[in-house]
Amino acid sequence: MKLKKIILLLILTLPCALAAQEKSRIRFNYGIKAGFQALTYNDPEFEIDGYIFDSNNIQSSKIGYTIAPFIRATYKSFYLQTETTFGMSRQSFEFSEAETEQTDYIPGMSVYNLKTFCVQVPLLFGYNFIDQKVFGMSVFTGPRIKHIISSHNKQEFNNFKYSSLREELEKTTYYWEIGLGVKIGNVFFDFVYDVGLNDTSKYLEATGEGKRFKTSRSDNVLSFSVGMIF
Repeated sequence: MKLKKIILLLILTLPCALAAQEKSRIRFNYGIKAGFQALTYNDPEFEIDGYIFDSNNIQSSKIGYTIAPFIRATYKSFYLQTETTFGMSRQSFEFSEAETEQTDYIPGMSVYNLKTFCVQVPLLFGYNFIDQKVFGMSVFTGPRIKHIISSHNKQEFNNFKYSSLREELEKTTYYWEIGLGVKIGNVFFDFVYDVGLNDTSKYLEATGEGKRFKTSRSDNVLSFSVGMIF
């Protein structure tokens, strides 16, 4: 009878012991990083009074800056990481002078400048193919959600026919992230490419004239960041 009790006790306590052992193998790290972003692909399209401006007659550029605290859970060679990224970006669209003169709707060289502030949250799945104390290297991928803080947006339309132009942006956009990380001691460098999965713009409107125009674009962004992990 005593032997049966001992066996039953072992059966009941073994899962708890194994779970505790597995839990002890999970390593938690935290840190902070700051980075720089640049637009690689945008493909903008603006339709104003029936005339379509697209990537053939619009030059677009974008630069941004980010800072993010993060937390990482590592199990063996795999890890799961999430962070809260605070970012600011400046974007510019320059309309071709030749095209604007032909339409007679947008005289001369017209420029649209956009400044936005945002909060981004990714969920990254990574693999450490080199994981040493002094040096490490990993690859990671996962979804990223970006939310525009619309109350802090700044839009400037220079040299347009309509003086009350305003672009309505999508508040939430989605990306798929692919990256490479290099760690030297507690310092690391991340090289990331974000692929835009949905349209970032809803429409363009001239509020004073009560007109609304179609817009379309998605952002693919290359970024570099440096940080500390503890």
